[in-house]
Amino acid sequence: MHAKVRVDLQDVTDPVISIVTPSLNHGRFLRQTIESVAAQTFRSFEHIVVDGGSTDDTVKILNEFPHIRWVSEREEHIVEAYAKGFAMARGRYIIQCCVSDGFLDPNWFRKCVEILEKDDEVSLVWGFAQTMSEDGDLLNVCFQDFFTDPPPQKQDFLPYWLVSGFPLPEGNYCVRNEVLRSWFPDVRSTDWFRTCPHLGFMYRFFTQGYSPYFIPVVANFGRFHHDQRSQRLSHVEKPAETAYSKAVKEYGNSVLCGRTAHHFRNGTSQVIGQIQSHQLHALRRKMWRHRLLRSPLLRLDPYTLVTKLKGRMFP
Repeated sequence: MHAKVRVDLQDVTDPVISIVTPSLNHGRFLRQTIESVAAQTFRSFEHIVVDGGSTDDTVKILNEFPHIRWVSEREEHIVEAYAKGFAMARGRYIIQCCVSDGFLDPNWFRKCVEILEKDDEVSLVWGFAQTMSEDGDLLNVCFQDFFTDPPPQKQDFLPYWLVSGFPLPEGNYCVRNEVLRSWFPDVRSTDWFRTCPHLGFMYRFFTQGYSPYFIPVVANFGRFHHDQRSQRLSHVEKPAETAYSKAVKEYGNSVLCGRTAHHFRNGTSQVIGQIQSHQLHALRRKMWRHRLLRSPLLRLDPYTLVTKLKGRMFP
């Protein structure tokens, strides 16, 4: 079956979607990741692997899949790997998929393309993510409350983001090529933008006025493993996450106080609207609504709430 899939994908010379996979010494997960991408029903895609000079069997595995476009050479920083992958990407849309992750919905690419092709106000499509253990067992679906209370769509997502700083799941979001390449942090970026480039992109995406669209399906899995980046670099990523949250709050305050004019842009980066001064009261009201009604305290059942409080009071 896999041989048939690989031959099929070798014929894709003008892909609609580019999948970019950064990799470093995680060859033990690589086949499953590649095969989860290759199993998509939408066939007009390319899969790019940017390997940082792995010393395990990564290169050997890459050679087993002729349809993969890949490079393996040492990089000083993760933003270099992303820059290489984005420069190689020929698709109109890009999805990031780390080497330990993969896709669960075989129709995910098709669903993303349908939305992006139909609605030029949308610059990014995202869905549910599910966690996976190091051994491959599926665990929790993330942000499950969105099943019963979906997040706001498009421009209406801004008030929720200003309140929560909610970062869209980088393992499944499909974004327009030019938007990602214009605003994703690179080697010139500094501070937390460089430390956590995904959060840097989220901040720029929303503050520049682009709009996301949510599809309520479990799109991908993100694997927990002992040597993952977030654990190895927690001493620098945690402060970066704090800096991101602070920056989101400061931007929201600046908009509400009238110091910053927030513009909305479509998928081609054209300005299609602006929050006017007379609309700031409505924006503030929407933010308070999200702050109250989407509070985690209101969404936990009593038993879970008591358990969490006990854990904090008696660690």
